[in-house]
Amino acid sequence: MEYSLAELLLSGFKLMLIGMTIVYLFLVLLVWTIGITSKLINRYVPEPEPEHAPGSSVPAPDVESDQSEIIAVITAAIHRYQNQ
Repeated sequence: MEYSLAELLLSGFKLMLIGMTIVYLFLVLLVWTIGITSKLINRYVPEPEPEHAPGSSVPAPDVESDQSEIIAVITAAIHRYQNQ
């Protein structure tokens, strides 16, 4: 049985639409399921509050020492590259 080009294209187009619809519906279902699961987990298993002692804080890093170390590393890399 021979099919014309138009019939083959129409059949291929129908198959493509069916496949794309199934994939789209699956992805919508997946997103919906993940959203519902996330809400349920957040409702019944909340994240624990971070434990901080009153009045204590984390000291800020010394910006000058961090930059001087980076500058030293970059300078050493440039010096090594120029001496090759």
